[in-house]
Amino acid sequence: MRPPMACTASTTRGYLLLPLAVRRWCRLAAGDRVLLAVDRATGVLVAYPLATLDRLLAGVHEAVAGGEGA
Repeated sequence: MRPPMACTASTTRGYLLLPLAVRRWCRLAAGDRVLLAVDRATGVLVAYPLATLDRLLAGVHEAVAGGEGA
């Protein structure tokens, strides 16, 4: 499934405005914080919700906290 094509804008306060169709496709709610990353080779901008990053990094955090010398 392809993401909806959309025009986005940013505000003077640094907020990225995404159309409702894009937020629904990405399962984002208005006000969700995201990490933006770009793939220069493809020109794709990806928004990673912070909750997703927390889940992805949970194992790393546990390994660091429970590693040698902890």
